[in-house]
Amino acid sequence: MSPVTEQWADELTTHFALGEEPSAVRAAAVYSAESGFFAVAGRGGEDGRPHFAPAEGTGAQPGSDAFAPRLEALWTGGAEHAPPPLLHLGEVVWRRESLEQVADAVTGTELDLMLLREGDRSMWVVRTRKGICIFALVDGANEGHVAEARSFALDFDSFLVGQGY
Repeated sequence: MSPVTEQWADELTTHFALGEEPSAVRAAAVYSAESGFFAVAGRGGEDGRPHFAPAEGTGAQPGSDAFAPRLEALWTGGAEHAPPPLLHLGEVVWRRESLEQVADAVTGTELDLMLLREGDRSMWVVRTRKGICIFALVDGANEGHVAEARSFALDFDSFLVGQGY
């Protein structure tokens, strides 16, 4: 692991440690088109990588030329009656439930915020203007956890924006 990757993994782990106990977020990851998922952490030291692993048989591995367009498709608005865009991560096919623009609490920078769902599972994805994405997998189906995980994703994204990303 490069020092930069270790730094971001440490930052994610620190964000877990500073949050609510027990954390509403089961795993979190930082993604860029150039590097794929370059920092991943799980709650309580759990390995978060399986939640963001390449989807088998899709040919769209995170960080590959095939994955970035699929992720990018989630950020664009679809036709009114078209099915929601999908994203394959691990063994899960996520569908976009909502997409909104929010302002970073510290800098006022506009961020894209997306909620992905699969059955009763949820994941928040926040994208900075420089294309760095934060993924926060919600632990369980509790809607309170969904709200807490949203805050976790936005807090970490504010940290990245403050660092110039």
